[in-house]
Amino acid sequence: MKFLSLLISVFSFFLLIHCQSPSTISSHTNGDTNKEVLPEKDLLPPPGGEGEIILNEKGEEVQNHAGEIPFFQKKSELPTELFRVYIASDSYMVRQIRHTDKIRRKPDLGGDELAKEEMKKFDLLSFVDDGMITIGLNTITGKLESIAFDRRVPRINDVAKIIQNDASRFNYEHLSKDGAPIITKFLISYQIRLYPGKTRDEIKQMLQKKK
Repeated sequence: MKFLSLLISVFSFFLLIHCQSPSTISSHTNGDTNKEVLPEKDLLPPPGGEGEIILNEKGEEVQNHAGEIPFFQKKSELPTELFRVYIASDSYMVRQIRHTDKIRRKPDLGGDELAKEEMKKFDLLSFVDDGMITIGLNTITGKLESIAFDRRVPRINDVAKIIQNDASRFNYEHLSKDGAPIITKFLISYQIRLYPGKTRDEIKQMLQKKK
């Protein structure tokens, strides 16, 4: 029944999704960071503002450049947006765009791989969606205290659950002298990418068989 519900949810968006422009995001990406020195013409301003350092999912410093997916390139209009996360069945990428001198996400490559695995079951058709989550940390311990969607919720409920579970697993390093949290409330923006694993007719047939 759960799988049937998933198929119905995904298929109900088909007419809307198949019209979406493919230019909204690049095709399959392996998530590798470009280690080469980038030409100055390809460099872009940090999305979090001038002088902000950008960190990836491994905690490595990276630059904003023309080769990044548009989701990472664009300027942030929300002062409390700290992290951007891109998830697909073949890629998990993070960009911390602000306040890397105060708080940092601890790398969790095992958890990143699990998030990619969770996305595989949704690879039925081409679809790009996004969500935004507000994180509240305990002012003393710095541990997760509250989590909720903010402004934008993914249209597929099961994908929304994956995003919420993903954000809840993050652990943070607080860079004050005594380790006390300096920043305790912020936003994490998500973009998810599904790939077409089934045709429209195949999905119809699967639904008919389940009935």
